[in-house]
Amino acid sequence: MAEGAKGTATDVYILAAGDAAAERLRLLDKVYGAATRQMLLDAGLCAETRGLDLACGIGVVSCFMAGVIGNKGSLVAADVNPDQLVVAKSHCAKCEHDPPIEYIETSAYETGLPSDSFDLIHIRFLLCHLNEPVRALREVYRLLKPGGALVCQDIRISSAFCAQEKEIFERSIRDAHATGDLLGVNYDYGVQMPLDVVKMGFKMPEVRFIQPAYLRGPEKRLWEFTCREALPTIVRTGVGNEDELNERFERMRLAAEDEHTLIGQWGMPSVIAVK
Repeated sequence: MAEGAKGTATDVYILAAGDAAAERLRLLDKVYGAATRQMLLDAGLCAETRGLDLACGIGVVSCFMAGVIGNKGSLVAADVNPDQLVVAKSHCAKCEHDPPIEYIETSAYETGLPSDSFDLIHIRFLLCHLNEPVRALREVYRLLKPGGALVCQDIRISSAFCAQEKEIFERSIRDAHATGDLLGVNYDYGVQMPLDVVKMGFKMPEVRFIQPAYLRGPEKRLWEFTCREALPTIVRTGVGNEDELNERFERMRLAAEDEHTLIGQWGMPSVIAVK
């Protein structure tokens, strides 16, 4: 494992977790959450669903799923990071929904859950952080009941943009890819993901691509916040210089505060696939 990286099973995760990540993850859901919720409903999330939110993070999507499922179904929220689960439990304790969510700390590679046990499994922004994303998809396929649905959403960071600060954004994307290469992960994995889903045996998936863009609001700063959290690993791997990175982040902040500047966050390739 590379110096400065945090483990997710046998993999590396270079962003913050738990309380330190909560603000960014809530902002992330503000950017992508509406698309996620619509896809879950389109995939058949309903009362009586037996669902799994894999790599649940701070539990924002878990709470939505539990609210739709109601007391005749059930929901498991799983994450490899115990700090994430602490925040998720605290967050969901404030929500009114049935059934109670079952939280488990487990790897996406080997969950320990029984085969053919879920009607619907949701994954968002997990596979890009794994050295072996196909192995996680294989585990998901095992867990789904025949006819069960996977809602999987990942990233293509190369699609993030800011026309007025094009060079700054492109440099930040290059640094992210260079860091990912050193860690053995692919931050553009979203464009490979639909093909790997098919290889795992899922029926031909429905593919969607979500590309949020903003002229105003805190949503414009999501990529900046993400890069700031990754800074220690970018520096320790030798990809970037701390002073230069901080100067770059300041320019990104100023661009986000300018309502005449359009910022597009990374694209989110997504699939609904049936076992």
